[in-house]
This record gives sequence, structure tokens and C-alpha cells, in this order.
Amino acid sequence: MGRRRDPDFKTGHLCRFCGELVPWGTILRLIRVDPDTPPFMVQESACHTECLRKHLRPEMPLTFHRHWHGRTPLLDDAGDVDGKPCAMCARDIAPADLVRLRVQKPVGPLKAAEFDEQTLPLHFECLAAVSTSRLF
Repeated sequence: MGRRRDPDFKTGHLCRFCGELVPWGTILRLIRVDPDTPPFMVQESACHTECLRKHLRPEMPLTFHRHWHGRTPLLDDAGDVDGKPCAMCARDIAPADLVRLRVQKPVGPLKAAEFDEQTLPLHFECLAAVSTSRLF
């Protein structure tokens, strides 16, 4: 069995929402996946689990109900976003305004990237309002 991550180790990744360094024990990988964006241009960042929860509606749980083995292609996430309201403001999202935010929690050993994940439907404006980055 491979080595496990030290949950207190600071990763060097800055949180998308608070700007602080994120330790392994609370890190979530965030991937913005838009249908018209080619895979080589996918925008990736990280955040603390609690920082993301703070910005989501209380009735929007982080369940991480899919397991992804870290190899392409990404799993189908249509059931998480199709016809669902925004995970932050609860308003309906027009297809042109939909931002798919794939949230992944690392699991498994260091050398074999595997993730439990789910996808959150968001408005671009809602995500941009709480983000510390100009690129998101």
C-alpha cells in the first residue's frame, strides 16, 4: 500500500475563497468544466472544504457521490447540473450562464491520484463574487 497524505501538510495551493494555504486534510480540487471549453484549457484551483461549504446554500450538501480513478475521460455529471438551480443563490440557470464546478476530494495513496467528486451548477456571477482570482 502506498504512503498516505499527512492531513496537516500544507500543500502550497491557495484557497480559491480565502486565499490561505490549504492543508491536505481539508483540500478540495475545483475544476471549472464548461461544455464548450477544450480539455487542455480546463481551469483548476483548490479550496478548503469549509470555505466552499460557507458559500453554498445550506440545503446543498457536499456528498462526493462519484468515484473517479484520475484518468480521462471525466465521468458524466449531467445528473448533478441539468435543470438544477444555482448551488449558491438557488435561482434557475440559463444554459448559456451555467458554470459546472467539479469538486473533487483526493482519496487513495500519493502516487495514484483518485478522487471522490460531485459537480455543482453555478452562475458565473455567483462564483466570481466569492472568488479571490480574476481568472475564475
